[in-house]
Amino acid sequence: MTERLIQRILAFVEFADGEPDMGYAMDLAGQLDSELILFAVIDTPAMVSLIGKHGEEKTRSKATLTDSVVEDAKTILQRYVDVAASRGVRARGHAIVSEEVPEQILKEAMLQHADLILIRSHGRSGLMKALFGSTVEDVLVAAPCPVLVARA
Repeated sequence: MTERLIQRILAFVEFADGEPDMGYAMDLAGQLDSELILFAVIDTPAMVSLIGKHGEEKTRSKATLTDSVVEDAKTILQRYVDVAASRGVRARGHAIVSEEVPEQILKEAMLQHADLILIRSHGRSGLMKALFGSTVEDVLVAAPCPVLVARA
């Protein structure tokens, strides 16, 4: 019997624009009978988006607020893992704090021995791309495995 070509899918979960829909990643992993690894990198835009849930708590230290945001991200990832499990998909997830998003995605892909990276693109161009860069482009150039780009 032939070994499955794609055993592990690393799906980047971007919180900068709120909670993303991970249904496509779950469906793909289910159809390929692959493990789904949900990975979030909490950078400044994601931090700002997630902080919105905490309101203006001025008594919190930066470290405490960062810890709260990371816990929020982990809670959301666990919810995705639970939904995936209910669909019969093996999944796990984790989050880290870093401003080096493409580098962390590439590092995680190597550490997890990912067979496919799934990343969503916002299709930014011009000034927006110049200001925010292109995580997708950076990952495509250096990925240790195939990359599937889905429209966000």
